[in-house]
Amino acid sequence: MYDTLLQLPLFQGLTKDDFNSLLMKLKLNFTKYQAGSTFINAGDACTDFVFLISGSVVSTRESKSSGFLMREVLEAPYLLEPFSMFGVSATYNHSYMAQTDTSALLIDKQYIYTELNKYSICGMNMLNMLSRKAQAVDAFIWSRKPFTLREQIIRFIRGLCELQTGEKYLQIKMNTLADLMNTTRLKISNELNDMAELGLIVLKRKEIYIPNLTKLIESAL
Repeated sequence: MYDTLLQLPLFQGLTKDDFNSLLMKLKLNFTKYQAGSTFINAGDACTDFVFLISGSVVSTRESKSSGFLMREVLEAPYLLEPFSMFGVSATYNHSYMAQTDTSALLIDKQYIYTELNKYSICGMNMLNMLSRKAQAVDAFIWSRKPFTLREQIIRFIRGLCELQTGEKYLQIKMNTLADLMNTTRLKISNELNDMAELGLIVLKRKEIYIPNLTKLIESAL
């Protein structure tokens, strides 16, 4: 448990002495979630930093206006939405369900202002996490415009994902995807079936399963 906690992004670089001192001051809430249980819903207030210590969870985000949703699997160790902790709307963007029996560490975010800020490395870790998120969004926006329909579809899928690796589930109708890509349903169907034949995706009813997002991205390079 001790070694796992030191792997978490907020604590990386802390000496063991500093970490022991910090643990004495923080109010730590260790929680377990049973497989299949939803423990965070989109729109919930971000009152705690939630660190996944063991297990895996399914993250889901739904587009209310366009009628599609993205699900992806996140493996521990992982910190859930640190970028949603602050700002005008400090609420979760995703819902989280335990895929396996999962253990998590919850730390009230108020301790960020009191105890964690006493350790400069923790402050730098937090800035690095937020900066990586902002830089990734900036790089994505300014990357070259896709030319082929396949590139457009892959870019759309990438833009919905928190992690650019692992398995993903995009629940969407072909008509909806065609509208978003500004093309016809027939062209979308043909392209998706070509991608399925290459083993890049698996087509299900109203769902596109991506077993390996990295492989999908590399196919368009």
